[in-house]
Amino acid sequence: MSLQARLPAILALAIALGLAGFGITRGTRAVGGSDSSCYGLMAEAFGTGHWQPTSALAVEAPWPEASRTLAPGGFIPSPVRPGASSPICAPGFSVLMAPFYAVGGRDAIFAVTPIAAFVLVWCAFVLANRMAGGLAGVSAAVLTASSPIVLYQAVQPMNDIATAALWLAALAMVARPLACGALVGAVILVRPNLAPLAAIVAAMAWRPGQAWPWRSTAWLVAGAVPGMVAWLWLNHVLYGSVIGSGYGDAGRLFSVANIDANAANYGKAFYETQTIFPLLALAAPFALAGEARRLALWLLVFVGVVTASYFLYTPFPEWWYLRFLIPAIVLAIVLACAVAARLADRGRMRGVVAIGTVALSLMGMQTAGARQVLALQGLEGRYRETADLVAARLPASAVLITVWQSGSVRFHAGREAVLWDSLDPVWLDRAIAWLSEQGRAPYILVERREEAEFRDRFRGHAEIGALDWPARFNIGGQARMFDPADRPRYFAGEAYATENIRARR
Repeated sequence: MSLQARLPAILALAIALGLAGFGITRGTRAVGGSDSSCYGLMAEAFGTGHWQPTSALAVEAPWPEASRTLAPGGFIPSPVRPGASSPICAPGFSVLMAPFYAVGGRDAIFAVTPIAAFVLVWCAFVLANRMAGGLAGVSAAVLTASSPIVLYQAVQPMNDIATAALWLAALAMVARPLACGALVGAVILVRPNLAPLAAIVAAMAWRPGQAWPWRSTAWLVAGAVPGMVAWLWLNHVLYGSVIGSGYGDAGRLFSVANIDANAANYGKAFYETQTIFPLLALAAPFALAGEARRLALWLLVFVGVVTASYFLYTPFPEWWYLRFLIPAIVLAIVLACAVAARLADRGRMRGVVAIGTVALSLMGMQTAGARQVLALQGLEGRYRETADLVAARLPASAVLITVWQSGSVRFHAGREAVLWDSLDPVWLDRAIAWLSEQGRAPYILVERREEAEFRDRFRGHAEIGALDWPARFNIGGQARMFDPADRPRYFAGEAYATENIRARR
């Protein structure tokens, strides 16, 4: 094969490596919010040979609903094991992270999303190249790698990029049904609510013109069985039921009443960040022919089912919830690039497609920058910096009374966390006294945006809830840590200075 023939694949490989490199160098490398806390702590549990995080305090503490207050962000009290916490998120992404944790330690899990980003871009190339040649493939790779929502999620330890990568890999591997089925099983484990998409992939494997048209589909189903069994087994272990989940009743999450709000939210976010170019995908059945047209029709069905499922889901106004639609968005980009390439071939305007791809890519990256993609490392870095401070400066017996930072201090610092928003207000002072009596060192860790809510919750119920003494640490101006033992000393006239910890990133 000549260099010219190999050039599209070489370019796509370089683009995929570029996105993976971006994910590594600009990655948050921090477990912080509820989602990343859920994935990180479950990866730690699996990677160390346990089913889930546990807490001795959840069994010993005397205050009401102690297990709920000791469940970190992203978790609920285990309905099966006393003192354990079960994830709200599906555990499959943590299963993928666990080998990385076991081999490379905590920081190794942050390689999983960049690897998935590489796979996503490569599979976008493969599918577009299959339908309309190298120009379409390279354009799809470029526009996938520069999509604002892909860039936004490629730097975070969450399952959105992995979900999209696994689905696109499965679609690209339909001709190899056993491998395709294994990928389908894996992605169901990672994000079970999209399991109905497996029926589309299975239908794509059906070959009506062959003597045994169902054989490929049967192999695909066989390949998917291990992943599906693992999903059901983990549900049983973590929630006590094969159909259990951390989200509770699915009927609360999906409703036709959500369609209007989601159509408005997703439509606005899509138009503002993706432009209307991916809508060219709708022309694919008319612009393509033969096997390419057949594949395009199936991909459009796939896009439609993904979109419809999330139009029924609980609405979220923030633009970054486009992350749920990444499989559909990338496939729409793939189809749009295939259409553009075919039209360019007919009009002998391939250069226009190349120029348009570059222009759209630059627009995507500019939009991503305007929506804080490059700032995420610093914004999320506060979780890591706070946890590093806790690990270095607080005793091993420390217990943090916190909410937003509960996952980070558990994962990065190995300290227990009590969620103050689940603690009975009349128990704050008593809980701190009990922890001190047990030889635990209680500290209050609140982000600046939480302080007013913290004071309101405990006003009239607990003296310590007033936070009326100087903090021990001021962390980058975004969070403060209070030592309750400082309060009586402060009111006795003992002076001390708050230590300002500068942000490192």
